[in-house]
Amino acid sequence: MRNLDAASKEFLAKKTTSEPSEKDVIQSGYTLMQEAGLALFKFVKKRIGNDYGYHSGPFIAIFIGGGNNGGDGLVLAKHLLQAGIRAFVFSLAPASKFKNEAKLALDDFLQAGGELEESAKFVESFGKNLYSLRKTFPFVVDCMLGNGAKGELRSEYAKIVQIINESRLPVIAADAPTGYDSSLHICNNICVHAKETMLFGFPRLDAYTKEGGPAFGKAVVAQLNYPGEVIKQFDEKNYLITEDSISQLLPQRNEWGDKRHQGTAFIIAGSKDMPGAAALCTEAALRSGAGLVTLATTEAITPIIQAKLSEPVFCSLEDRAVENCRDDARSKNHGVLQPHHIPTLLDRAKHASAIAIGPGLSTNFGTFETVLALLPQLKAPTVIDADALNAIAMLDDAEPRCGMVFHDEKSKIQAVTEYLRSLQQPAILTPHVREFARLFGELPNSSMAIPSRLREIATNTNKVILLKGAPTYIASPDGNVYIIPVANSGMAKGGSGDVLSGIIVALLAQGLATPEAAVLGALLHQKAGRIAREELGAFSMLPSDIIKNLHKAFVQNNA
Repeated sequence: MRNLDAASKEFLAKKTTSEPSEKDVIQSGYTLMQEAGLALFKFVKKRIGNDYGYHSGPFIAIFIGGGNNGGDGLVLAKHLLQAGIRAFVFSLAPASKFKNEAKLALDDFLQAGGELEESAKFVESFGKNLYSLRKTFPFVVDCMLGNGAKGELRSEYAKIVQIINESRLPVIAADAPTGYDSSLHICNNICVHAKETMLFGFPRLDAYTKEGGPAFGKAVVAQLNYPGEVIKQFDEKNYLITEDSISQLLPQRNEWGDKRHQGTAFIIAGSKDMPGAAALCTEAALRSGAGLVTLATTEAITPIIQAKLSEPVFCSLEDRAVENCRDDARSKNHGVLQPHHIPTLLDRAKHASAIAIGPGLSTNFGTFETVLALLPQLKAPTVIDADALNAIAMLDDAEPRCGMVFHDEKSKIQAVTEYLRSLQQPAILTPHVREFARLFGELPNSSMAIPSRLREIATNTNKVILLKGAPTYIASPDGNVYIIPVANSGMAKGGSGDVLSGIIVALLAQGLATPEAAVLGALLHQKAGRIAREELGAFSMLPSDIIKNLHKAFVQNNA
């Protein structure tokens, strides 16, 4: 964003004159600053008397530094003043320190009748009287440092931030909360924890990661008039995707078609110890538009799921007394997927427009062997989840049939990559963090490096990678990475991933390409999860409650 700002100022200045002076560049920058400050004003004004309460006055506390983030705050303060809303502007820099665009903003603010208050005055008045602080101001606007800050805060900034945090007043931050290191992408020991942060121009990944999310709070993006020609130079192919995109991605229903025209989904899931995974995945597919859903599972658990679900077709897999030489007890592989099921599965898979494999299959050796042999023979687009992913991660332990023994992680990752790339069908992998580590090694320590790592894997495997978590990342083989800003602890429960796989396989069955099905599936999943949390709370909601709210997630302006 800093590079985009600099390039945009140069570009806009050159549109005014072929050989722009430094003053011309600064004026172009001030034009962007005025846009940002106006957007912040409109946002703050909406919060007065509504979300954050109304104080007779009211008085708004704005904290500014001497840089461009402070300039944004001064543009905000000027608009508040002109709207008859009194703002106290506490500056951590003397007027003589303001330069360039910030100096222009200060001049305009002073000309409008505003005045700067020294930050020391705030400390003196409210540092030891937090009750008075809370009575005086409904909320605080943080325009101290912005996204150019790095390192620990200087003492005068740290003192202000400590008082703000101790007051527990809601904070609206401009571009970045003070104390967040936008270079290392971490919160410093002393950092503003904003209720909301307005991001200028474009989303920043910092606001949605585990490192930055708690400090940024709810992120709101204010679009600015950056030149399109310049934007292209800084496109990192990372895209924020929100619920607003659902209507654009929904498949078209064939109103005149029969059940097969609406898509046929084939799900291979479940085992004697995990019948619920198969049930959740199947019911989610049924609720997500597929015309015909077939569940292939072992005959040991078929009656259990049939008692729960009426709508799917069942492909009951025969249990045989096949000895497992890898088990110490040499027990029979009863109630789990085994190699002798492959012919039946291939015969039924021929009629599917999409396949999901993995939920609740178990970590039985014979199951792993079956998955590894089955996947290369499937033709339809496939969702590879849970124990199917674990099977691929165990390539090095899969007996002579696979013929691979690895002595280091690099060679194992290479073999996993080659195996996945060898699969001819389009596929979506849906690992959580631990499953990802088993397949491709540990994720980068910094969330900021995750998109590039996922992009590399998606490109090398020619598969879509959906990394579940907060946020959810979806990497496509074309190099695009989509970030879905999900942070819902109520969904962090066993079974939620099975629901997601069911949604996605139904969307694939209805004809969506793998990237679109992955993105839309994750959006619908998180929206239904959000609604479930609003109704039941994070503690009590269950994965089945996500399914119960899927119909609300699908509903748009037109049914």
